[in-house]
Amino acid sequence: MAKTAFRPDDTTTDIRNALQQERRIKSDFTSNIRDGARLYGRARACLQWLFEDVQAKRPLDLDIAKEVVQAIFDSLAKNPNVLLWITNLQFPQEANACHNFNVAVLSMVFGRHRGMSRSDVMALGLGGMLHDLGKAHLPSSVLERPSRLTPDEMQLVRRHAEQGYDMLNDAGQLTKPVLDIVRYHHERADGSGYPAGLFGGGLPDPPRMVAIADAYDSMTGGYYRRPMTPTDALRVLKNQAGEEYGMELVEEFIRCLGTYPVGSLVELNSGSVVMVVGSNPSARLKPLIMFVRNEEGRLERPRMLNDLSKYSDEELAERWGIQRLVDPLDYDIDMWQVILEEIQF
Repeated sequence: MAKTAFRPDDTTTDIRNALQQERRIKSDFTSNIRDGARLYGRARACLQWLFEDVQAKRPLDLDIAKEVVQAIFDSLAKNPNVLLWITNLQFPQEANACHNFNVAVLSMVFGRHRGMSRSDVMALGLGGMLHDLGKAHLPSSVLERPSRLTPDEMQLVRRHAEQGYDMLNDAGQLTKPVLDIVRYHHERADGSGYPAGLFGGGLPDPPRMVAIADAYDSMTGGYYRRPMTPTDALRVLKNQAGEEYGMELVEEFIRCLGTYPVGSLVELNSGSVVMVVGSNPSARLKPLIMFVRNEEGRLERPRMLNDLSKYSDEELAERWGIQRLVDPLDYDIDMWQVILEEIQF
């Protein structure tokens, strides 16, 4: 008897199409983050050179920094989620470079969210990249100390904004908006900052925006202390620092990063633990996620992606919806290692 040819039914076809779509999403994601990682490496190297030039009292050449900021701008225009995800990666031995890169990215994302012009967003990026260059004068024993500084040490640290401004102003390669960011990123809207004690209308928006990005990354980065989750850091900014930074700008920054900021770890209704790797501006509660731990509690290998925006409300309630935010340290999940593995996969 002749064999009947196998004809896939609709269910089989749907499953196959879904798997192909998942592979395409993961392939695009992997390609994009590798590009982002290469840019991250360029930025860290650039910042390391600049810090070394300051310490060696060599003339500053800021062309490479400008090229890096242009590359960040182009990457954000293509897909802002990629570099936001990369900002969750840290190298403790290069804390200054990592932090300055992150502040540049966060500030530029913030500027794009507010609809600022290209030149203004570029100024935010360059100011963010260079805002702590004055710290090159500080001894590592002061810069890296997790405990409280003495009054004399604190006074030494407070000089870095003016020192950075003086060096960069003398280089004669930057515009006033960039120099203002470097000089005033520690000023506060309530007048409690330094070096000039500016407040209210006397403090331009760009330094305030970089200051918010600076504070956020300092809390989430785990520089010499336990890192906060992105959501906890945003909550601190709103509840404890709104007056310092200006509540309107703080709330706009929170809206910019969204309900589940890229890099957040969340638990689904199914019990799976996933990392947010991309936001959906039209569906803030339905981000792009990457599986880290499955429903049985085992670490996922390979880590697949899923776009929650494709599910109905019923499917979200039953399985795919986000139940709660979690702290990776409570689950013994090394977020930096996860990101490194994905870049090298």
